[in-house]
Amino acid sequence: MYIGGTILFLFYKLKGQEITYSQILNEINPKTGLKKYSYKAFYLGIGFLIILVILISTIAGLNPKLYDPNN
Repeated sequence: MYIGGTILFLFYKLKGQEITYSQILNEINPKTGLKKYSYKAFYLGIGFLIILVILISTIAGLNPKLYDPNN
């Protein structure tokens, strides 16, 4: 969740919104009582890690179906 929170924080800063990192991790939605950005941060972090693992395994040659440097 911290990786996704960092990515969301950088995204909102680039958009020009005034939001802090602690707001992303701790702000609670008054209607539902759940954390407002936690689902976005969690799934964004999971997606980032999956893409990172696929890229590293492909570059290391463990996944030759995606990328073959010999061709």
